[in-house]
Amino acid sequence: MQRYLITDRRQLFRSGETYSEAVAQARLVALARFAAQNNIDYLQLREKDLTARHLTMTATAMLATLKGSRTRLLINDRFDVALAAGAHGVHLTTHSLPAAVVRRCTPDGFLIAVSTHNRTEIAAAEGFADFAVCGPVFPTGNKAVLGLAAFAALARTTTLPLFALGGVTEHNARLVVQAGAVGFAAIRAFAEVLLSSPVRQDQSP
Repeated sequence: MQRYLITDRRQLFRSGETYSEAVAQARLVALARFAAQNNIDYLQLREKDLTARHLTMTATAMLATLKGSRTRLLINDRFDVALAAGAHGVHLTTHSLPAAVVRRCTPDGFLIAVSTHNRTEIAAAEGFADFAVCGPVFPTGNKAVLGLAAFAALARTTTLPLFALGGVTEHNARLVVQAGAVGFAAIRAFAEVLLSSPVRQDQSP
């Protein structure tokens, strides 16, 4: 079962802990270290509010930590930043350029992941993306839930590898695999593990 870790640096702070951008950046690098040490397959840098320059610097630091590991770093939306930093690929949202366009602009071996919620979005990515993230499969926040049965139905319609997203944890992941997922993607589940890890998340890289 493959695992896809998605970042949200604000979730790397415990309740009541004062947020610091410098500490947040160190913890993103620590998250990359965690991913490498735990053989996470993919790590998506999803910090949408960072400038291109800041995002590139962060990605470069994370890549240095991932060197020699199996973990592949993908940048959310910005394939230009992914190329500039030397990242392994990009994760395209429903508001990004289509996978077909990005594939024409990127070198061989560059990974393309896409966010999907329905058959139309999956079909648009087929033949261009390497895999898709689909959900939410389980209740999470106030988002409309796709559901396990609908996810399984979508998985049966495509040869594109699908990761299940939304309320998936190590405890219920077997259900999404049985439904046809190659693995699961998560933000909070991995952040919680890191915060409880003996590897201090605010260590310097």
